[in-house]
Parts: sequence; C-alpha cells; structure tokens
Amino acid sequence: MRLQSHRVLVEVGFTTTLSPMAKGELLTSTEVTHTLGAEQFNGIHRVALELLRRSPDIEPLRSLADAPGQFRRLTPGERLAVGRGLVPGRALATRLAKRLPDDARRRFSETFNLAVDVAESDVFLDLEAAWLNPWSRSDLLPHLQRFAVATATVVHDVAPITNPQWFEPASTFRFERYLKAHLQHGSHFFCISQHTRSQLDRVADGLGFREPSSSVLPMGALAVESIRIGQSEDDRAMLLMVGTLEPRKNHGFALDLLDRLLSEGANVELQLVGSRGWKSSDLVARITSHPQYGDRLRWRSGLSDSALAELYSDAVAVLVPSHDEGFGLPVIEALAHGTPVIASDHPALREAGGTFAKYAGSPDSWHTMVTHLLDPAEQAAVRHRLRRYEPPSWDRTADVLHQQLAELVR
Repeated sequence: MRLQSHRVLVEVGFTTTLSPMAKGELLTSTEVTHTLGAEQFNGIHRVALELLRRSPDIEPLRSLADAPGQFRRLTPGERLAVGRGLVPGRALATRLAKRLPDDARRRFSETFNLAVDVAESDVFLDLEAAWLNPWSRSDLLPHLQRFAVATATVVHDVAPITNPQWFEPASTFRFERYLKAHLQHGSHFFCISQHTRSQLDRVADGLGFREPSSSVLPMGALAVESIRIGQSEDDRAMLLMVGTLEPRKNHGFALDLLDRLLSEGANVELQLVGSRGWKSSDLVARITSHPQYGDRLRWRSGLSDSALAELYSDAVAVLVPSHDEGFGLPVIEALAHGTPVIASDHPALREAGGTFAKYAGSPDSWHTMVTHLLDPAEQAAVRHRLRRYEPPSWDRTADVLHQQLAELVR
C-alpha cells in the first residue's frame, strides 16, 4: 500500500478527515513506536512531540506488533495523544474512549489503512530513541536506500559511546549499532547543539567513518504559563532539578548540597522532577530514605507542562549539576520563566545558558552561588536581569527542521 501524503488531521468530535498535501511537497515519515509505548516522559520524548505537534506534514508511524518489518498509521486515539503532546497518552485515550458509544469507540481505537510502505517516503526521519524500536536500523536503512529514500536522525548526544559506564551494556550496544547504521548509510544528523555535533564527529572518526553530514537543530523552551515570585507559602526557598534519574545527571550532588544547606539552618527545599531511569537503584533508595523526604525533599514525575511551568516559576534557582549533556533543556526552560540557573561548567550547558546562567565547579562554588540567591535582594536583581532573556521557540525549531529536510532531497 502506498503511503498517502497528508497535511492535517482535522478532529471533529471523534471522527477524522485527512486534508491532502499540495502536489510536489516533501513526504516525510517518522516512527513513534517507542514514544507511544513509553511509561515515563523524558527529554527525547519532549523534543519529538514538540516537533510533531508543529509538523503536520510529517507522518508518524508505528511498528506492527506482529510484524516489526512493517509500519502502520496511528489510530485516532494515538494521534490525539501525539497531537496534544500527552504521551504517555494511552491512559488519556482509554479514558476518552470509555465515554463513547460502542461504534464511536471502535472508530477511535481501530487501526485504519493498516500497513503502509515506508519506502514510498521522500525522507525517513528518526526523531525518538529509535535504537529501542523493533526494526533495527541496520536492516531498515538498507531497505530504504534501495528505494532512494533519504534518511536523517536527531542526535541528542553520543554519551552511551563516550561514557558507557553510565548506561546498561545492552543500551550501549543498541545505540552504537544504531549510530553505525546511520553513519554507514549516509544519513543526515540533526544535532541539538554544536557540542553534540563535535562529539558526533569525534565518535564517527573513532568508529572508522568519515565526517558525517550534520547540522545544528536549535532547541525550543517550554511555554511560559506564568511568572510568579520564587517562594513557597511558608517562605521556604525552593531549589528545582529537572531530569531523568540516571548517573550523568548527578542528582547525588544536589542531595549533598541540600544536606549542607539544611545543616546550616537554611530554610530551603529541593524538588526533583523526572522519571526513574537506569542504574538509579542506589539513588532512589537515598532519596526515599532521606529524613526530609516528602517534606524538604520531594520527587515527582509525570507532571503536565503547566505543573512543570509553575515549578520553574516558583523556584529560587534551577540546578543542573550534570556530568555531561547534549544540550540542557532545563536551562533554557528555567531562563524562559525568569528563574536563575546554576549549572555545571560544561560546553553544552554554556551553549544553552550563555551569559544568563551561572556556572559552578567545586562544591564550595555551588554552595556560594546558591546561598547568594537565597538573599531576596540578590534574587530580585538576577530576575530583573533575566527579563532581557529571549527564549527560543519550538516553532523556530520546526521551521529549521523543515527547511533542512527539504535540502536533503534537492
């Protein structure tokens, strides 16, 4: 079956109609199997969904459960979850479907135009953590190459190769196999920072490949829901850290900082926002057994954009003590909300925060910077300066992506 091109999915109640694309426009397809099956939300999901919400001309597809070598279109329920950026959105779709009459429920949930031929695309774009998907790219990309389909992938970082100790061996193996497949088949790499682009070139050379075709895809910031004074009702100063609980994010450092501040009598709390990741058992045990857990130490996950926006606005500082990053979305999201940022002195984080964020190295420098921000006068001065910050938009990210995709087939 030919993959029919279409631009907009129009939702009227729970029925759908497809508006055809203008003749000659680019037909791009992408896989969202891992995103739709995710139990938790992370940065890669956010980037993929933000781009898909602004790219109605990119066709999201899912692997057929009993035939991973084939793709299908999304059901209306899956489209709703992706279109609203609500993945993991299966629960929402299920709740909505339960309220419908039987016939409407069937239309909402059923797969239509079941199998599609991805080789009919002009471009196949990997947006998500596709190394975890059923159809290995070492098999898929040669198939697409035979039909002259251009291929591209968004690369957040190459840390599984440069720092394998932070990942499970199976994940490192699958990521390296995925990266090698895209390198071998001449895919274009959309890197989320210049730092990631430089790291990609170095890794490609180490794997025996020539410098790949690549460009930098600028990231966008979470929309500003509100700007409020960064203080809780009981006058506690709230410190915020956003990111999956995994080794390179360095949550343990933030916990050490909290303990030091509390021992000094500081009226602070630390909120951790992020899903449980790999190699995090010891960290989770430390968090949940902390004497202040549930009070001055809180761990939350699965927050809506609006709830996260409120936390960004309420925090006196957002902490980003990562050992390594591809870019650092929490940096620009915090700055967009007018909230001070203290980050590790890392190239990608400096690329994200520029002169608006503060960068620390030693524990003492972190402690000094945080302590200064606990002073109301210093807090007000920093927030006043951050009014000059102009946050990047996801609309611009999507525009850059579309322009560069078009270049691939010229």
